[in-house]
Amino acid sequence: MRRFSLYFLLLLTLPLAGCSPFSSVAVLNPKGEQAKEQVDLITLSISLMALVFLVVLILFIRFVYKYRQRPGYTPDPIHQNRNKKFELIWTISPFIILFILAVPMIQTTFGEEQESKSPSDLTVKVTASHYWWRFEYPGQGIETAEELHLPKGKKVTLVLHSTDVIHSFWVPQLGGKLDVIPGRTNKLSLTPLENGTYQGKCAELCGKSHANMRFKVKVENEDDFNSWIAGLKSGNQTQSLSKSEAEGKSLFNENCLTCHAVEAQVENKKGPNLAGFAERERVAGILPNTKEHLEDWMKDPQKFKPGSEMPKVKGLDKKEYEKLAEYLQTLH
Repeated sequence: MRRFSLYFLLLLTLPLAGCSPFSSVAVLNPKGEQAKEQVDLITLSISLMALVFLVVLILFIRFVYKYRQRPGYTPDPIHQNRNKKFELIWTISPFIILFILAVPMIQTTFGEEQESKSPSDLTVKVTASHYWWRFEYPGQGIETAEELHLPKGKKVTLVLHSTDVIHSFWVPQLGGKLDVIPGRTNKLSLTPLENGTYQGKCAELCGKSHANMRFKVKVENEDDFNSWIAGLKSGNQTQSLSKSEAEGKSLFNENCLTCHAVEAQVENKKGPNLAGFAERERVAGILPNTKEHLEDWMKDPQKFKPGSEMPKVKGLDKKEYEKLAEYLQTLH
């Protein structure tokens, strides 16, 4: 009964495992070129280790059976048989296995950190801060936050920076993870192969809200990617606002414009750029993007992301919060 209870508790821990089928991050379901290479490396290493284990197991069983204690058997401690052929095999084999593992591993690891030389490829500057992600597209002259858009089939070089502590950029289905270190520039290459939305996160313990430092990566056809860029650049220039939304815009200009921009052009303000905010799936990367959740976030950011630099929007009544949320929902 005691042993059964132990096994039952072990089974209950499976959903908590990083590679569990219940996990929200699909680690071993690659959708990018680099991620596929990593899964191939895992498969290769497991296959080689399984082969070694099988050989050792067979020899172990054979020796246990051959030299077992039995009637009439007397071990001869003096007589020794040497087989130079087998000794050479046991000595050389580990080096061969290590070489088979080392070559593709080095190629894959250094290939991920190699910057693309093709002018047609994409470069994105990624900046990590407590507890959000800024994405700048220097070639396109735009900036966004919390959602990274990438074109399918095109190699992307991510130039990684941090404004405070060490973070780690990780999109498991597209490629490996790389530390984002203050005062240092690291580079990571990704080549998405399938359209879809993939979860990214900080993989380095960075503070109270480390677990909530998430972002989305949206991979789309190049035409759709270019349309997204054009949409961000055009902004809301031709959009007419209702009276309530216009009042919300005034409230935004009075309370939020110091830290947040609503135009996609790179401004490097203290807070996330809110251009295209209405199209994002999440508020602050964690809450479903609804008017109600947006109001809750503005009233008390620390409730959802303890330690974040987002202050409460103070001095507003319930109606003013509603108007402000209505305006933010017009930012396409």
